[in-house]
Amino acid sequence: MGWREDDLNFDAYAISPEWACRRAFFAENLRAYEAGEITRFNDGWVPVNSDTENTDKTQRDLVKARARYLENNSDIACAAVGGIVRNVVGTGIKLQARTGDENLNKRIELLWREWTRPENCDITGQQSFEEMQSMLLRRKIVDGEIFVKKIVQKGRRFPFTLQVIKSDLLSSYLITAPVTGNAIRSGVELDEHLKPLAYWINKKSPDGFVEFDPDRVPAGQIIHLWNRVQPDQIRGMSDLAPVIKRLKDTQDYLDAETVAARLAACFSVFITTQTGAPGAMPGVRNTKDPERKKLQSIRPGMIKYLAPGEKVETANPTRSVTTAKDYVAVQERLAGAGLGMSYELMSRDFNKSSFSAARQGMLEDRKTFEPIQNFMAAHLCMPIYREWLDTCVLSGLIDIPDYSTHREEYQAAEWVTPGWSWIDPQKEVNADITAIQNGGMTMSQWCAARGYDWRDQLEQMAIEKETAEKLGLTLAIHTPISVQAALSNHVDNNNDESEEEENAGNDEQEQE
Repeated sequence: MGWREDDLNFDAYAISPEWACRRAFFAENLRAYEAGEITRFNDGWVPVNSDTENTDKTQRDLVKARARYLENNSDIACAAVGGIVRNVVGTGIKLQARTGDENLNKRIELLWREWTRPENCDITGQQSFEEMQSMLLRRKIVDGEIFVKKIVQKGRRFPFTLQVIKSDLLSSYLITAPVTGNAIRSGVELDEHLKPLAYWINKKSPDGFVEFDPDRVPAGQIIHLWNRVQPDQIRGMSDLAPVIKRLKDTQDYLDAETVAARLAACFSVFITTQTGAPGAMPGVRNTKDPERKKLQSIRPGMIKYLAPGEKVETANPTRSVTTAKDYVAVQERLAGAGLGMSYELMSRDFNKSSFSAARQGMLEDRKTFEPIQNFMAAHLCMPIYREWLDTCVLSGLIDIPDYSTHREEYQAAEWVTPGWSWIDPQKEVNADITAIQNGGMTMSQWCAARGYDWRDQLEQMAIEKETAEKLGLTLAIHTPISVQAALSNHVDNNNDESEEEENAGNDEQEQE
């Protein structure tokens, strides 16, 4: 199509559909990204950019239900979730008070350990705080979010307790708060900056029925554990969402392979006749084999005569399952990559990895687990600890006269997460010793990396040293390295002198 002089007319350009079509076609050919092209190969893939919560709320419950199904029925999904919980929480995230007063730190930590018992921290009295950490992290991964309500009850030794609330109980019907007029989206009351002001939670009776008459719980009483990945996101989405389809496809594939393997293990024998009547010869009625028994089973060493006109045909289905292992390995590797986990941790298959590959995979896994540990410490443990310490001071369990004026200083704390062991402990320990001696690492950092409390470590070492000295024992571990080296040199010198004297005596005897 050629250009005409009228095409340069501005008025014609402004109202001409022909020119607009040419301009659109020309702009389409100027695209800088192939990802933005719409061709016959991808014309069915046209996602829509919209408000995050508006798109999430329509699929959140279905995604959550599918993730729970895989958690309960897929061994691969269960292994993935269990691997994260096991490495992030393990035996629990422990408190280390940092008030600046060692005696006060000990009193606070002892009282905290007492509170973490099931009868004190859990409103149901069934889970310790460490067990609650594991459950909360599991629900955050599978469901995408979980809620913890902070409750203060009078008449208890520890007034502060916790109640875990499933995300299913958030009301999804309210749009506007009755009194304040604030917007409510997916059960969360928000201000103009999308800051949560309150959570509208439905009641649930002990027999399991939900009463759709939600209570308004101020945001200060709720801990909402979830990952925010979009600035306009209101609630969480399952962490398994990117790999749910892959996990379900792998499960269905393994189920099909299992059925095929069961069929392949079957061996059947069919007796066929020319007339279609078992045990009958052509033209002869009701004639049986010489033993007057029909062939119904086979056994080792069996010799059986068939009637005239009968023959044996076998059905021995075979199916190779050699490709199943490779297929599952690829799926586990991809699913693990989607969750930030190595193939070895996903599959528990450590036979193929070399030392360097296994160590690299472990280091990458730790880069996944450490941010989650920091998340749990900052968003779960620390808020609970602050309010717990407030109630302990107010109830008289801890006497801190100037607590109100130096509240933040007394609430200072660190959280010791479970540590990890190494593939080659000797190399790693030698490297750590060098780092500590050169000032590149402190003992508290070394202990924290392995899930130990450095204070407990030193106190236990002092007790062991004192006990050993009372028993008249001098252990090498309680002797400074410089002293050990001097003793070693002294022993070596004495041995050398003894050898010289012995050699001299032998020379004299030879001369005589």
